[in-house]
Amino acid sequence: MKYTLKRKIYIVISAAALLAVLVTIFYLSAQTAKESSGTSGGLISWLKDVLHIEFSQDFIRTVAHMCEFAGLGLLVQNMEFSLKDKTSPFLCALLSWAYAWTDEIHQIFVDGRAFQLSDLFVDLAGIILGVAAFNIVYTLIKTKKKKSVSP
Repeated sequence: MKYTLKRKIYIVISAAALLAVLVTIFYLSAQTAKESSGTSGGLISWLKDVLHIEFSQDFIRTVAHMCEFAGLGLLVQNMEFSLKDKTSPFLCALLSWAYAWTDEIHQIFVDGRAFQLSDLFVDLAGIILGVAAFNIVYTLIKTKKKKSVSP
C-alpha cells in the first residue's frame, strides 16, 4: 500500500501518541508504592480544590487504571487504522490487554507493588471502552461521509 504524505503524517502522529501512552503506563508502574500514593494523593488534592469533592484513593486508582487503558485501547485501534485503513477491534483489544498483563507483571519487581488480577479486569474494561469509542467515532464519520457523497 502506498501512503500519501497526509497518511504518513497521520501514522507518525498516531505512533507518537501510542508511544507516549505506553511510556506513561510503564513510568507509573515503575513508581514505588510510596511514590504511587503520592501521585494519587496529589490528584485527590487537586480534584478536591477544583471540584470540591473528595475521592478515595482506591476510587482514583481504579479510574486512573481504566482511563490509561481506555487511552491505550483507543490508540492501538487508531494505529491499526492509520496503517491499514480498517479496524479489527478484537485484535486491538487483545494486544492492549497483553500490554496490561506485562504492566501487572512489571509491578511484581517494583518495591511495594504487586500483581493484581482485579487491575487486569479494570484495565480490560478501559480497553473495551477505548476500542468502542474509536469505533463509534469511526462509524459516525464514515456514515457522515457517505451521506455527504450521496446525491
